[in-house]
Amino acid sequence: MSRRPYVRPMKRTWFMDHPFYRNYMIREASCIVDGLYCLNLFYGLMQLTRGEAAWNSWLALQANPLMILFTVVTLGLTIYHAVTYFDMTPRVLPQQIRKMVKDKVVNMLMYVGLAVSSAAIVAASVMGL
Repeated sequence: MSRRPYVRPMKRTWFMDHPFYRNYMIREASCIVDGLYCLNLFYGLMQLTRGEAAWNSWLALQANPLMILFTVVTLGLTIYHAVTYFDMTPRVLPQQIRKMVKDKVVNMLMYVGLAVSSAAIVAASVMGL
């Protein structure tokens, strides 16, 4: 073994050189923004338990233009994450299933499932359930 083994130099922005790696890093980094949004919602639940004044102050915070921008960015990154995940799913299925079902069918089923579950959530929130 060598006393000074070769260590290949690697830039900090190595993932920016190839589109596949760049998209992968964007998809994986979106979980940070989603986690922050989940903490925001959890904080809202805590304020709801503290009373009406605390809840109204949290609602006022959500009406801030920066929070609206944060929500829109979170929604965009979450949709990007879902679309890239759905496109990747047929490639990681077991070979037996991949031989029986075409990739487009798997993608379509995932998008239909997303649409049905989103419609159920919207319907439940409109009906007040």
